[in-house]
Amino acid sequence: MKNHSKSTVIVGIILTWLLMPGCNQHSIFDKSVDIPGYQWTKHGKINFDIPVSDTINGYNILISLRNNNDYPYSNCFLFVNTISPKGMTIRDTVEFTLADDHGKWLGHGFGGIWSTEFYKKNIRFPFHGNYQIELVQAMRDEPLHGIMDVSLRVEKATH
Repeated sequence: MKNHSKSTVIVGIILTWLLMPGCNQHSIFDKSVDIPGYQWTKHGKINFDIPVSDTINGYNILISLRNNNDYPYSNCFLFVNTISPKGMTIRDTVEFTLADDHGKWLGHGFGGIWSTEFYKKNIRFPFHGNYQIELVQAMRDEPLHGIMDVSLRVEKATH
C-alpha cells in the first residue's frame, strides 16, 4: 500500500510540473518554499522578493498552500505583509478554506496531498523596485502541523 501511495504522489507531482508552463505565460514571479518537517512555526516567516518595473498595469497575486491529511483544521489564517521599496508596510489577514463542514478537502489534489489557492486580482504596485511579501501563519498552534509548502505567484493581469 505504501508503494502505491508514493507512486500516486510522484505521478501527481510530475503531472503538475508538466502542466505548469501553460498556466504561467504571464507570470513575472513564481516561487515555492517547503515547510521543514511540515511544521510551520509562528516565527517561520516566508519571504518573497518581487521585482516590479510596471506601475501602470495590474497584477494578480496567487498564494497557494499545500497540506496533507495531517492538517487538523478546515481553514488556515495567514498574515500577508507587503513591504514597498519605500519601506511602507501593509498587513492583510487571509483565510484559506481548506475543507467543507464535513471534513472533505476542497483544494486540488489526491493521495492525501491538497493544494488550495487564494487570489488578489488586478493589484497595482505604486512604486518601481523590489517589494517584499512576507507570509506568517496566524493560527493558534505552535507549530502548525500538516502544511507542506507555500507558493507565491505574481502574474500580469489580463483584461
